[in-house]
Amino acid sequence: MKTLKTAAIILLTLAATACTGEKSPTLPKRIVEEVNTETGIISLRDYSISDTIAIGGKIFNYTYTLEHVDTLPTLINPQGLEYHESRVSIKVTRGDEQIFNKKFLKNNFREIVPADFLKTSTMIGVNYNFTKRDEDRTALYFIVTVGDPDETSDMAFPLELKIAPDGTYSIKKAENLETAPISTGLNIDPKEDAV
Repeated sequence: MKTLKTAAIILLTLAATACTGEKSPTLPKRIVEEVNTETGIISLRDYSISDTIAIGGKIFNYTYTLEHVDTLPTLINPQGLEYHESRVSIKVTRGDEQIFNKKFLKNNFREIVPADFLKTSTMIGVNYNFTKRDEDRTALYFIVTVGDPDETSDMAFPLELKIAPDGTYSIKKAENLETAPISTGLNIDPKEDAV
């Protein structure tokens, strides 16, 4: 019954909007890459997300960041485009105590990621792994991804970073992937009864 009610409300809203001639607001396109107009070198767009999680009754704050690095040599991806390298930074605190603070470049994963893949790849993303959080509330889990920086490519090697409350960590190839969005609020579903 709720589904029928929701469908009816959506149809009425669309009909009302069509009758009034109002246009639905267009969402801005998320820019993933930026091209330096002087050099033609492409950079992935920097972003940073912060949030909190409870582990063992204690609140942990985390911040993860993806940022391009102009000071490293550039790379040529499989499509022949030139990109700046990127790095991932992850910081975890509990109150005033810093638990973890580390920057990762693609070479930090050379023992896990194949060498030929590393040559044409860079760090392309970082997210909190919410599926893992639901399975295990004893640690923080992040997905850091090495891959082709071209936004149209699906060539990626996701890695799971597990950080214990004492700051020790381990990295392995990721298997269970569900992550938070890179924009706050995108993971919130609208309520069924909302009008």
